[in-house]
Amino acid sequence: MANILVVDDDPLVLKMLMKIIGRAGYNVWTAENGREALQRIQEESVDLMITDIVMPEKEGIETIAELKKIAPEVKVIAISGGGLSGTDNYLLAAQKLGAARVLAKPFHPEVLLQAIEQVLGPR
Repeated sequence: MANILVVDDDPLVLKMLMKIIGRAGYNVWTAENGREALQRIQEESVDLMITDIVMPEKEGIETIAELKKIAPEVKVIAISGGGLSGTDNYLLAAQKLGAARVLAKPFHPEVLLQAIEQVLGPR
């Protein structure tokens, strides 16, 4: 069973994603920012990190860049609802840093589960 870390600064989004991913049969952990996520990755075996881009403390682009240095085997799905420069710019930057998939918020739960299966392989 794959281990997935979900990173988002919105507690409601974290709870929703944890529920969707957990019901699909994955082990799920959460973090509220990139700093917390990178610490968690050093403590737990993580197969996939799903991270928001716009967050306080350590945002998603910086988190992905650091993750690829310390744990390049961990796959990444980047999610974003935009911000000042728009969703496309953030998600394009995430792809250039190694995100296997990117999703613009809002997205349907089934789209997320399909992206997870594409990145990790079938359950």
